[in-house]
Amino acid sequence: MEFWRFDNSDPTLGPLMEGTYDPVLVTLSIAIACFAGLTALMLADRMVASPTPTSKIWWHLGGAVAMGCGIWAMHFSAMLAFSVEGREYMSYTMGLTALSLVPAILGSGTALHFMAHPSLKAHQLLVGALLMAVGIGSMHYIGMEAMHMEGLRYDFPFFVLSIVVAFLLALAALYLHFRVRRLPAFSERSMTLIAGVFMGFAVAGMHYIAMGASRFYESPQAAAHGSLLSQEGMAAAIGGFASLILGLSLLVSWIDRQKAIQRMLEQIANTDALTGLSNRAHFRRRLGLALSHSQRHGTRLAVMFFDLNDFKTINDSLGHATGDRVLQEFARRLTEHVRGEDAAARFGGDEFIILIRDLVMPEDAVQTAERLLRTMEAPIEFDDWKLHAQASIGISIYPDDSEEADALIQQADAAMYQAKRHGSRYHFFDQDITDQAMLRMRLGNDLRDALRQDQLMLHYQPQVNMQTGKWTGVEALARWQHPWEGNIPPATFVPLAERTGLILPLGEWALRQACQQGRAWLDDGLEFGYIAVNVAAPQLANPGFVTQLRRILESADLPARYLELEITESSLMHSDQATIQRLHEMRRMGVSLAVDDFGTGYSSLSYLKHLPINKLKIDRSFVHGILDDPRDQAIVRAVADMGASLGFIVLAEGIETEEQRQAVLQLDCHQGQGYFFALPADAESIDRAPHWSKWEGVGG
Repeated sequence: MEFWRFDNSDPTLGPLMEGTYDPVLVTLSIAIACFAGLTALMLADRMVASPTPTSKIWWHLGGAVAMGCGIWAMHFSAMLAFSVEGREYMSYTMGLTALSLVPAILGSGTALHFMAHPSLKAHQLLVGALLMAVGIGSMHYIGMEAMHMEGLRYDFPFFVLSIVVAFLLALAALYLHFRVRRLPAFSERSMTLIAGVFMGFAVAGMHYIAMGASRFYESPQAAAHGSLLSQEGMAAAIGGFASLILGLSLLVSWIDRQKAIQRMLEQIANTDALTGLSNRAHFRRRLGLALSHSQRHGTRLAVMFFDLNDFKTINDSLGHATGDRVLQEFARRLTEHVRGEDAAARFGGDEFIILIRDLVMPEDAVQTAERLLRTMEAPIEFDDWKLHAQASIGISIYPDDSEEADALIQQADAAMYQAKRHGSRYHFFDQDITDQAMLRMRLGNDLRDALRQDQLMLHYQPQVNMQTGKWTGVEALARWQHPWEGNIPPATFVPLAERTGLILPLGEWALRQACQQGRAWLDDGLEFGYIAVNVAAPQLANPGFVTQLRRILESADLPARYLELEITESSLMHSDQATIQRLHEMRRMGVSLAVDDFGTGYSSLSYLKHLPINKLKIDRSFVHGILDDPRDQAIVRAVADMGASLGFIVLAEGIETEEQRQAVLQLDCHQGQGYFFALPADAESIDRAPHWSKWEGVGG
């Protein structure tokens, strides 16, 4: 090979000269490389943990310089350890010696860049190791060129092998570095040390294999160009770089120690020593942050105050050590059943407090309270003792009870004493909420029985063409006649059905009943137009819903054109592709689709052109203010105009007066529904009413 220093056929080359190593300096060079690798990994961890981009950059630069200087110092300390027969005192070209530091720093900086990622894919790991190997190799061979030695030649296979070894050892070091982050804390230091040693051996291994590729031939010395660096000067430079690496290492160690002390002090300041839970001060801070979050996002939160009912008896009769173990077990059970975004704390003595975030309704806190109480039902067993420690819970709600952290804590505490006084397991600060929560819990259990025992029924409310006064169809509305509570409105039991998982059987029941009633009206000769049935989001998300709908229509022998499904705008806004496909399947069956509560979804209107919709139902909130609010008037007119342009039927809900009917008509909305036209009534009442002529397409 006739290029660079691979050609050893030059006639000016003399005999091959032997080289020897000083074992002490060899050991020192490897130690410098390993120390530099370890320091670089420590700086990489500091870079990852840095809170700001600026500090990350400074740690990145520091790591690159430390490792680059370490590679450089290792190389030239190894060169000091090496001597060639007849050339005991080497000298080095100053410019190339300084230049060799640049690829070492750049390669190290590249490697640290990849180390800063939380995790690396395989190809990123390979690229990082390759760039690091190239940096090490470039530094070595530029450094070799700095030697004032004209007879230097390389063996090509060994030259390639040196780069491969540097790559493989760098790859192993990077892999071990990322393994450290997935290992338990007790093994982190040892694995970092091993990764640093591998990094050092990547540098040292490459150097000594590359030196094995080097051949030194006796040749006439050319005149030196530029300044030369003596061995003494080189030793001084190596000492300076080694001191820099040592200084950076000590700095990182000092920072890590300070961080560890800070974490320990924070742990002591924020944690209850007995149970490991947050203490009172830390809980107050967490509650303050949660209140700010709830204020920004318009959500509720609950504060639950726990007290162990028989703890004093346990403590007095069995001793404080037993009491402590009971408290520790109680705390353990709490933490197992509290969500990560919530917070549990020991408030003092046998009192504990929990923060529950992002509630929709105050009653939602009951589910958490019931779950936590169930976890306490199992006896606490140790030392042949089986102890039962039941708790009482007081609950306060933001913003219903208060918007202040201290007030919420005091209210939850007061509610807890109410729970003890009344012998109940939990109590809200507001007695009305307590009563409502207990009623909802009971109704949730009763709703399952109501579906089996025919306590539910459908009422029907006409939808009207306001220009002609004719009825165009009816909407089916579920009603629940509870045996003890009387009539339960849909606004109460439909959310209960959604929370208890009964919305699917309830929706199927409503569809089946409506289709059977439609068939009965057709058999009686009544062309009723259509029956509109509300469909909940979980029904639409059910992959088998279209098949179920087809079976219900076939079972009732009702043509699909007589059925209209009303879907709330919010459900349509969050439809995935599979749900949209189901909507198209239903339209192909002949079923009509209406958007219920239109205008309340706060969404882009672009979904209207992608969904197979027939009708828009303007939400009643806009109709209520239509007589005196110009904004409501503008919204109704805009929806009516848009619907007409897109070919939709537009219907206004909640019309209760003649004035509202006229106002809606004047805004070009021609269909309406509400108490002004008719109250919801059962099928028999619809049958008995003398209204045959009221239906469009029937009579005169």
